[in-house]
Amino acid sequence: MTSFAQADFYSDVDLVEDPHTYFDFLRNQGPVTRLPHRNVVAVTGYEETVQVMLDTEHFSSINAVTGPIPDLPFAANGDDITAQLEAARPKMPFADQIVTESGERHLNLRSIIATLFTPSRLKALETSLRATSDSLIDEFARDGKVELVGQYGCPYATLIIADLLGVPDDGRRRFRKLLDGAVPAEMGATPEDMMKNPIVEVGKTLFGYIAKRRVLQHPVMRFGQKVLRIAPPSDILTELALARYPDGTKPSAIDLTALAGFLFGAGQDTTNRLLANSFRVIATRPDIQQELRANPKRIGDFMEEILRFDGSVKSGGRMCQKSVTLGGVEIKAGTTILLSHMAANRDPRRFENPGEFNMDRPRAKEHLAFGRGAHTCIGAPLARKEVSVSIERLLARMGNIRLSEAHHGPEGAQHFDYEPTYILRALKSLHLEFDPIS
Repeated sequence: MTSFAQADFYSDVDLVEDPHTYFDFLRNQGPVTRLPHRNVVAVTGYEETVQVMLDTEHFSSINAVTGPIPDLPFAANGDDITAQLEAARPKMPFADQIVTESGERHLNLRSIIATLFTPSRLKALETSLRATSDSLIDEFARDGKVELVGQYGCPYATLIIADLLGVPDDGRRRFRKLLDGAVPAEMGATPEDMMKNPIVEVGKTLFGYIAKRRVLQHPVMRFGQKVLRIAPPSDILTELALARYPDGTKPSAIDLTALAGFLFGAGQDTTNRLLANSFRVIATRPDIQQELRANPKRIGDFMEEILRFDGSVKSGGRMCQKSVTLGGVEIKAGTTILLSHMAANRDPRRFENPGEFNMDRPRAKEHLAFGRGAHTCIGAPLARKEVSVSIERLLARMGNIRLSEAHHGPEGAQHFDYEPTYILRALKSLHLEFDPIS
């Protein structure tokens, strides 16, 4: 194994199984540490992470998805590359996504997607959340065993986003197949490989839905529908197709497609992985499992602590666009920032005994699993609801949940395989055994 001092976080698969120990090593050097490769500075301290998330003057989110891969498409010269960076945006992978945009454009895109996450809309979705959960559990409930990532987490998250958008049944089936086993920012992938993400295919289908609804809402088409007494589509995809920015201007169909595609990618990945991380704890801590069964109201406390303890997001990127000093370290414009939500959530300066899972932890909700500032995850309320409903329904129908020794080894010598990605804390599989509950 490569020594931590010389490890490359973005390519060393040895760091995938236990990133916490690596982040502890970095934090012991200081909350802000220069890495040996790729012109990267790692931020592992809680306060420093918050500072970067809130400081949009010195730090750009243009590389939030890919970090330092690929390199900047220009030579960074001087202490302020803000204008150069924006000019190069079309040449940077995924720099047109809501998570990587900034300023007025980011606010405009966020205003569109915010309409999907209103309290009333999420409340109306609850029945669907439970129905989808139970229908998936029905597929394995009598077996006494399940591979949670592939059989439940992945299809559940995909179907819920499909329900949120109102995707037709044929699209739901297609998306479920396309997104099964998808891994973002896989270590060793080339920039070209990154662009072959299945979300691209999802986007093509979504573009068709949105374009069709725009055509059907044209005055001429509406007149024809009225004459023929044909009811025009009335669904969330139609609302999205007709959405306007706050100033009344009309988003392009491509922008709307990118927003919908992002929902599938981000929502599917994070929810699925958070569920697996949750049940790794539930299956190995009978005391916690018993407490959640006895008092389901504690599922909320469990969820906030799992988000802090072992959340879905391992790291994100930022680009220093104006030279600045952070945590005593001088950072030049053009330097990539490794921003680790996971590392910040285990900063002992903020959380006592951070490596211990404690559902009674004070201030557990102060974790950074969903970020801070302008790019705080807008889907956080849905993610919390998806995971809490899943835990409730799985516990209701699966008794004595335990790890499969055949797949993960005996107690004291258990092993787990994680996807080789630097963005997510992503179990490849989680094999559980249980006693079926009628």
